[in-house]
Amino acid sequence: MSFIKKGFDALTGKTAAKEASKAQQKGTEAGMEEQRRQFDALQALMQPYVKSGTGALQGQNDLLGLNGFGSQQSAIGNIENSPFFQSRYQQAENALLQNASATGGLRGGNTQEALADNRSNMLFGNVQQQLQNLSGVASNGQSAAAGLGGQGLQFGQNIAQGYNDIGQAQGGYQLAKGQIYTGLYNNALKGAAAAMGGGF
Repeated sequence: MSFIKKGFDALTGKTAAKEASKAQQKGTEAGMEEQRRQFDALQALMQPYVKSGTGALQGQNDLLGLNGFGSQQSAIGNIENSPFFQSRYQQAENALLQNASATGGLRGGNTQEALADNRSNMLFGNVQQQLQNLSGVASNGQSAAAGLGGQGLQFGQNIAQGYNDIGQAQGGYQLAKGQIYTGLYNNALKGAAAAMGGGF
């Protein structure tokens, strides 16, 4: 095999190694970009749950007085003044008054006490129910945030692996290039020795 042919083959090998390295890097970068896209899409899908969970946790803390008594009073007042509570209370009050009227005790002290107890009992029950509802929403938000955190960790590991793969592709190309140049150098020495009539 002539020195020129060996040199051509070596240079062709260098080109092939370079193209293979570029193709590997391009594929890895495309995979990394798709992972970024998928993670961004997942974040967008989970954001309402995380946001609701954060708001629910705030609402729990308000009702429990953890954000101060002013916030607690405001949260309880919001429940008491809500259309849901007002409607239920009005229905219960009407039922008590109708019962008292039917039994002749409309103006009696027992009726007034029952009306007062009914309101405080209903309010207590509604506060407890609201705490349960908020707990469920906060728990969903916590699960969504934890899921996103896990996906983010996995995404970070995948991206790190992608950069590692790119580094290996570049390193492989540099090694192949070094081997090709070493081959060219050796072939040049052999060709020079042959031209001078000696062996190598």
